[in-house]
Amino acid sequence: MFSRRLSVPDVPFTQWMAYIQTVGVKGFILAFLSLTVLYSLFSSVGVAQSYLYYIPLVMVAVWYSNRSIWTAAALSLGYTTVTLFLAFGGYSLDPVLLFLFTMLYLWGMTAVTLFSSEQSSPMTMPGGSSLFFSLNPETLEVNKMSRDLAVRLGFPESSSGNILLSSLCTDPNEAEVFSGLVGGGMEVARFETIFCDRSGEEVPVLLSCVPGDRGCQCTVLDLSSLYLFREMEERAGAEAARWQDFTTTAAHELRTPLQPVLGYLSLLLDDRDHYGVGDEAARMLGVCLENIDRERRIVNRMLELSLLDSGEMKSRPAEVDLAALVEEVLDRPDFTSRATFRVSVPEGMTVLVDREQFFQVLEGLVSNAVEYSEGPGLVEISCGQEGRRQWVRVRDNGPGIDPAKQSMIFEPFSIGDGEVLSRRYGRMGLGLPIAERYARQNGGRIEVKSAPGEGSTFTIVLEAEGRQ
Repeated sequence: MFSRRLSVPDVPFTQWMAYIQTVGVKGFILAFLSLTVLYSLFSSVGVAQSYLYYIPLVMVAVWYSNRSIWTAAALSLGYTTVTLFLAFGGYSLDPVLLFLFTMLYLWGMTAVTLFSSEQSSPMTMPGGSSLFFSLNPETLEVNKMSRDLAVRLGFPESSSGNILLSSLCTDPNEAEVFSGLVGGGMEVARFETIFCDRSGEEVPVLLSCVPGDRGCQCTVLDLSSLYLFREMEERAGAEAARWQDFTTTAAHELRTPLQPVLGYLSLLLDDRDHYGVGDEAARMLGVCLENIDRERRIVNRMLELSLLDSGEMKSRPAEVDLAALVEEVLDRPDFTSRATFRVSVPEGMTVLVDREQFFQVLEGLVSNAVEYSEGPGLVEISCGQEGRRQWVRVRDNGPGIDPAKQSMIFEPFSIGDGEVLSRRYGRMGLGLPIAERYARQNGGRIEVKSAPGEGSTFTIVLEAEGRQ
């Protein structure tokens, strides 16, 4: 048998203070205000009605307590002056109403004195952070430091006083600027600087400071994670730049020695009788020429990809007849001899693109479809427009792509189906990355839909802005 026990929840001290503030300040004030209003309405003393204008002033003093002590003091002085004036004028005063107003003012001053620092000092930052400290604007000493901030900087958890702000900042100039702003009574928001903990480690922070009656309340946002992200981003950018430089340099260095080899091989094969090249030698030289030419095309594609990634490639968009462009792409014997094409392009459909670059996109997708088509190869090309959205779809009957690998097919030198297909089809994994970058260069994107054994569908999507 289970028994149910009532227990007090583990509530943080700051939350208990918030409860006390809500009940003790606002509840007490509301109670006195209610009694004052009711008594004033039903009192036979006519002068009671003249006191009602104090009620909103007291509420302002309690709810907006940035300068509440001075406001409450001014109200008390005004109340005393008015009371004395009425008394000397011969008006009768109601002792009950006098007691209510006296208690109202006294509790208002007490409440704002006790809770003004808690109201104006955010105990926690958004997201649960509790890094803050109180600062004396005259001496620029840290009066109180939150436990979490003290632990973060390596100070004792009860650290307070005798810690100069300048000793926390690594840059004296930044400390001087912040001190000048705080000393001038200004509210500071999002002041980025670097603190130094007791071990000498730098801690990047973002400071926000609000002046108050009992010093300046400063909240601290630890930027260590943001700085780490920036550092990693810079490293990634530098690594990408180094890779791009390597690709460009390697492509140039590889292409340079290929040119004379291609030239001499072509010369030998073009004039076999002059150089005494027999049939068997011609066959072997032809194989060499074919492979060197393939190598040259790969090098050129590497250079093209490098230019696209560097952002140096510019587009010159113009209206392009899509049917004519598709026909030009398919006008290759190595395409038509290896696959059957079904083409469906609406008559008169145009796209606003760079013609040469969009040709590369279509050629890359069609080449990929032809390479991977199986059995009697079948490639379907269709186009359409829905509102401002235009699309060109290329579908093949190949082996398909594993969904887990589809996100990698637009990465350079990535083959969707692994090394076996790479060797089988003689591909380097550059066609799709170049096509995808050219599509983005022209304001479009390439979507992929594929599954193993069901073929692949690549869709070029263009937003025809300004068209109806």
